[in-house]
Amino acid sequence: MLRRVVLCYACHCRSCDRWLLGELMARTPLKRRLAAIMATDVVGYSRLMEADEEATLASVKAMQEELIRPNVEREGGRVFKLMGDGTLAVFDSVNGAVECAIAIQGELMRQREGSRLVLRIGINLADVLVDGTDLFGDGVNVASRIEASAFPGGISITDGVYHQIAKRTGTDFVDGGERVLKNIDRPVRVWHWQPRYNGFVEEERPRPADGAIAKTAVRITAAPSTAPQQLDLAELVVSSLEDLLTEQRWLDVSRVGSASAALDGSAIRPYDYTVKIGIHGAGPFRVNAKFLHTNATPVMWSRAFDLPESYHFDVVELVAAEIGSLVQDKVLLVASEMIAKKPQSSWSADENFLYGRMLDSKHMLPEAEVFFLRATELDPGMIYAQASYAIALTYSFAQTGDFEHLRRADEIARIALRIDNNDALSHYAAALVHLLSRDYDGARSHYGKARDLAPSDLQIRADHAEMLHYLGDLEQADAEIGECFRLAKYPPVWFWVIRGIIRLHQGRFGSAIEDFENIPWRSWRTLILLAAAYALHGDEVRCRQYQTEALSLQPALGPELVRNTFPYRDQDALSKLLCAFVGTA
Repeated sequence: MLRRVVLCYACHCRSCDRWLLGELMARTPLKRRLAAIMATDVVGYSRLMEADEEATLASVKAMQEELIRPNVEREGGRVFKLMGDGTLAVFDSVNGAVECAIAIQGELMRQREGSRLVLRIGINLADVLVDGTDLFGDGVNVASRIEASAFPGGISITDGVYHQIAKRTGTDFVDGGERVLKNIDRPVRVWHWQPRYNGFVEEERPRPADGAIAKTAVRITAAPSTAPQQLDLAELVVSSLEDLLTEQRWLDVSRVGSASAALDGSAIRPYDYTVKIGIHGAGPFRVNAKFLHTNATPVMWSRAFDLPESYHFDVVELVAAEIGSLVQDKVLLVASEMIAKKPQSSWSADENFLYGRMLDSKHMLPEAEVFFLRATELDPGMIYAQASYAIALTYSFAQTGDFEHLRRADEIARIALRIDNNDALSHYAAALVHLLSRDYDGARSHYGKARDLAPSDLQIRADHAEMLHYLGDLEQADAEIGECFRLAKYPPVWFWVIRGIIRLHQGRFGSAIEDFENIPWRSWRTLILLAAAYALHGDEVRCRQYQTEALSLQPALGPELVRNTFPYRDQDALSKLLCAFVGTA
């Protein structure tokens, strides 16, 4: 046996190496140990390599040997694996791992901008398998997965790490909520650290004033009943409502067993809400929905919905959709009224987001953009703020044709997807960017993911219909927007714009005009659609009227702006819109 081992080392045969490894593993049992695992990764590594392979490789190796390894060893750790631009290190002390990560990010921040690499770092505390100098197991995988959720230049840690170090350091970590990680069975709670919030850059993080709104909680309860039919219907309504509201990630949705169930008073905050669902009758049925502050008795609103004895699930979904819409509208109204009473300098990230979301719901997306931006500055890990900001930037591009807005939207949408690649709103933002950039395959892919992740979101479905019309699939686009109108009891005004533009390209000019004329307020885009529809309908006078009105809102309006901001794949389709410029030079 010994002679064969010596020969194998001498010949370096791959088959012999595999045999030797098997023999050694069979003789040496694997050990387990509790350890803090730190994973690092270079941001934009592929892009850097594409630009300059040799310089990037040299910079990465220098950083690993001159920055990462010395800091790891200084805190009592050991680098056990190098993976191109990434490293894995192990520490006996959780505090040592966190201090090491902060030191590394701090040194990188102090390097001259333009020459430094940017890292993401993830840290996890777990029971791992030790095999010689290497480590394996879910604990290592989790560290790598949460590293990808860190903001560029930042650190992400798991809940176990946070509770170990929270009282020992003044470092500011922000709760990032639970994440579903690839190939990990359980959700993992993540906390985020940002350098500018912790003294590494001059800007200080504004602190929310006392009483600032935390993430808004909505509890859903069902009134107790002894009738099986009522229990079944109540479960359908509550489940559908829970699914609908959960898709809105800015809401913290939970279910309480029954309306009479005791609520833990210590967990109730002033701006938490309860939706109570009651079922009466035995067929036909009446669904009663009440909405109130969790810590108060007055009902803020109530609605009754009558269902026949032989109701279908589609009918239940429509009822749940209307209740969900009322819940969101009331939450935003109450929150924005309270927030507006405070100086903006004291608004928290959640308050900025909620105020922006309120403006968005009133079709004031350009005004909402600044509040979404502020929310991302205060909390870079707030994924729904990042995604909403990216969407607002795409709207700014569509209105102005300024490609800087589109470039910035692409950048923010990528940040949102890095935070969580399973977020519907982030994929929706990415889909808008890809569509406006004429990447139709990318737009299809992201819209598909957004719809799969949030099947009840009518905003995503309506914009998906608009994308289909840009690609020339008018039949499917018409069916999709028709379904949105069916499911929305009170369709938002921009649904009429989407249906109108689809009808215009179907040659149904009179119906398109009816849809466009139904819009109470009109941007230059709606006005130019009206002008085109009237031109195609043979009414040149009305065409000129709306063309003039559109020019008063957008002096730079002309065929070039229309070409840039209406992303048709087929130029023949675009020519229908250019009819709006009939009679112009």
